[in-house]
Amino acid sequence: MEWIALVLAVGALLISIWALKRTGGLADIKAKVDALSSLGLTEMKKQVESIAESFREKTADILDRLEKKVRGEEKREEGDSIRREEEGPKGEG
Repeated sequence: MEWIALVLAVGALLISIWALKRTGGLADIKAKVDALSSLGLTEMKKQVESIAESFREKTADILDRLEKKVRGEEKREEGDSIRREEEGPKGEG
């Protein structure tokens, strides 16, 4: 039984070596990986910059809206306190 497993393992090893040589070998694989890595990094860098710029714009918009709401509420509070002072205490009539 062990002999059959050994023969199958050696056969699988030979087939994998044959397939590796047929596809171009290790040198070709390394060249392809390097080419794809440099291309991938360039594309990835562009995507990250695009996402970062979009994030900056959205953050600026949100902060602008927040500022308008806060300042708007401050103006309302100031206006309400001025009106209260003009009206006097409630119940005076």
